[in-house]
Amino acid sequence: MNDLTAKSFLFRFLIFSLFLLSCSGTRNTLEEIEKNLSQIMDKAGPSIVFISAKNKDLGLEKYGVGVILDQEHILTLENILSNVDQVTVTLQSGEVIEDSEIKEILCDFETDVSLLRIQKKDLKPVRIAEKIQSGNLGIVLGNTRYSKGLQASLVTVGNSWIGGMDGYDKNLLLLNIPCSIYYCGTPVFNNRGELMGLIEGKVEGEKNMVLLLPATTCKEIGKILKKNGEVKRGWIGIHSEIEEDFEGEAGVLITKVFEKSPASRAGLKEGDLIINCQGSRIKSKLELKRMISRLSRGSEADFTLIRNGKRLQKKVVVQEAEEIPIKRRCADKSI
Repeated sequence: MNDLTAKSFLFRFLIFSLFLLSCSGTRNTLEEIEKNLSQIMDKAGPSIVFISAKNKDLGLEKYGVGVILDQEHILTLENILSNVDQVTVTLQSGEVIEDSEIKEILCDFETDVSLLRIQKKDLKPVRIAEKIQSGNLGIVLGNTRYSKGLQASLVTVGNSWIGGMDGYDKNLLLLNIPCSIYYCGTPVFNNRGELMGLIEGKVEGEKNMVLLLPATTCKEIGKILKKNGEVKRGWIGIHSEIEEDFEGEAGVLITKVFEKSPASRAGLKEGDLIINCQGSRIKSKLELKRMISRLSRGSEADFTLIRNGKRLQKKVVVQEAEEIPIKRRCADKSI
């Protein structure tokens, strides 16, 4: 055991000892914890479902978890439902919703949000947490590979820099928990039984670092999927990079303009520096991408450019972006 490991062990042992000492002075501490946890499970448990998804031709079988969003929709992850042709959903009561009862599968690849449209009565919808702060405690609650019924774990929820690559995607949250025991789509709740997010998967190279898709992202994308069946994003056809100081100005430098793209038709050129879009100062590539992705097809994007030291005004008619189902949340995708 090295010094760092030893110090870490001693620190955890000290904290655990202090916890036990504090508990010994309060007879009903554990009973209160169990009571509170039981109340949260009673509130949130009925809204949790187990999902089995298969591709019969490929012999593929995937398992996941989701939550009841409303009386007609189950919220889960796109990576569970992609490339499958048979889905069944099991409620906590043991009742099974067969594949024939699922009316439609709605997915958004970029944010990993998916909905199953069903027709069922007497379902208990989940409640969404509108605000999550780094350091909030969360309760992971779901069916695991080894448990019969629901399993619960207490975690701390933190922020990350991962995600947020377009106008609809918010940065993912972080949990420190052994991911292998929980299925993708497993929900995390706050102390009021409100949904904080769905477990998406673990961070590559990190044993117990798990990514959490925020419930606020799920809520927004869910509304769009229910209304339109898909999430459409704007596109003008450029690659760019951030330029902190170019010809005395900060902005986003165009490194490539696609042929026959909206940007090309509007006269944008490689080497142009975008300093303003829609009346807002552009300070980063991500900021520009988020702004363009939220514009609808046929709308105009107003740009202020610097070319050869001169300011230019350009209007670009936005086109709908094609969905490319590779590299989810890829920062290198064109704008």
